[in-house]
Amino acid sequence: MDKEMKLMVNAILEEMGRMEERINKRFDKMDQRFERMDQCMESMQHEINACKLEAGTVDILIRKIDQLEKRIEELERKTA
Repeated sequence: MDKEMKLMVNAILEEMGRMEERINKRFDKMDQRFERMDQCMESMQHEINACKLEAGTVDILIRKIDQLEKRIEELERKTA
């Protein structure tokens, strides 16, 4: 009975070792996925920041165009 018990315990320990390896591989895959997601999110954040900057620049340009149009209208009125 002692030998059988040792064999069963060893078989259980071996199976636990294999399960641990599978679980560790799964965790490694998940870590890789999270790293890719982090990189993707970082890239998206750069794109968002660029879009915000672009929108701000467009807003400034539109205001400047409006100011210049008003100046042109004033000059046209003065010369007319």
